[in-house]
Amino acid sequence: MRPPRATHPQAEARPKTAPGAGKTACIRTFGCQMNVHDSDRMRRMILDAGYAEVPRYEDADIVILNTCYVRENAVDRVRGHLGELTRLKRSGRLKKVALTGCIGAAEESETLRRQFGIDLVLGTHNTYELAEFVGLPTMEETYTPELPGTEGGHSAFVTIMTGCNYRCSYCIVPTVRGRMVCRSKESILSEVDRLVEGGTGYVTLLGQTVDAWRQDGERFCDLLEAVSERAPRVWFTTSHPSNMEDRTLRAIGERETIVKRLHLPVQSGSDRMLKIMHRGYKAERYRRKIEVFREAAPGGTLSTDIIVGHPGETEEDHEATLKLVEDCQFDSAYVFKFSPRDGTEAANIGGVVSQEVAQKRFVEVLRAVEGNAFRRNRAKIGAVEDVYVRHGANEEGRAIGETWSGHAVHLKTGAVPGSYVRARVGSAGPHVLYAEPIR
Repeated sequence: MRPPRATHPQAEARPKTAPGAGKTACIRTFGCQMNVHDSDRMRRMILDAGYAEVPRYEDADIVILNTCYVRENAVDRVRGHLGELTRLKRSGRLKKVALTGCIGAAEESETLRRQFGIDLVLGTHNTYELAEFVGLPTMEETYTPELPGTEGGHSAFVTIMTGCNYRCSYCIVPTVRGRMVCRSKESILSEVDRLVEGGTGYVTLLGQTVDAWRQDGERFCDLLEAVSERAPRVWFTTSHPSNMEDRTLRAIGERETIVKRLHLPVQSGSDRMLKIMHRGYKAERYRRKIEVFREAAPGGTLSTDIIVGHPGETEEDHEATLKLVEDCQFDSAYVFKFSPRDGTEAANIGGVVSQEVAQKRFVEVLRAVEGNAFRRNRAKIGAVEDVYVRHGANEEGRAIGETWSGHAVHLKTGAVPGSYVRARVGSAGPHVLYAEPIR
């Protein structure tokens, strides 16, 4: 027998005439924060249609896979999930499957649709079409940043732009997300005001190149400062070094409501590789921006993205990356081995780096980053911090929080998500601080 349906509290109050009344939906998200926010907006659609959200595929009438196409292993993971969903459909335990997100905007989506019998395929620019799929009137959104997400949570993502005008050699994002479209300042601030009035205490501004936002002569820093005057806690991601202005870096340090954390992907420390990648800056320019950030927010945290094994990368290029890691003293980094994506320039150029060499370089960069991070985190031992609780206590009684400097913190507390706890750091690892509340 099919297990009893899980119910969503919001579904209880919905009229039985709603198209999804008595039905359930499951959303599974892969990839970046942009995908998380897109899922949030799709969640609003299914709830408005009367569906109850459930966590398990087996309990759902509709499953929505919101996907990432940046690396090959992400596609492989989605294929595995689609295989499981196909079996559930054949057994009658699942009615429909929707594939959305970056894979939905790629050519490979048609192959997946035929192979797995997917009922609906949507890209990143027509997410709003899910409304009709779940029984709501067709929406006339011209682009999805204007479609708000759910409200009432202690933290929320706010999309300020979509797409990207850069053509980095390795990146599929401009193909699947399109060129940059900036949302109006009025619309963004209106959503922020609405969220804060609803109890949201932490707003994260999102965009593929979030600091590229522009409108009528105003630039990203103007928007960031306006949001920081409205929201109690603010962060933003992901930035591009070519757009990052010194005044934005200084605002991070000066504005009390902005978390003192900067995520600024560098990808390589080699000028030769940065040119091949079409990144638009040199390593020395990146170092100078980091100097401005460290001066503006001395205790702040710095994270980055680094690709190893890009076609053409030599041992000398790799050493230049290790040198930059040492100079910048990153607090964390997302280190990736190059993964060729069809439709990108790097997928078809020569100088392929062997998997053995790429793995060796990956380990060396990761160890260098973690070594620096561990030393910096140990310097925080004994410090007293106001910790924002992001996730409530687990079975062991430990909650996950974040300091104003952007450090991740584990601490024993029963405080609810969205609250602040005064705590003293007792120990540290390379990725997290461990603290105890001050009573």
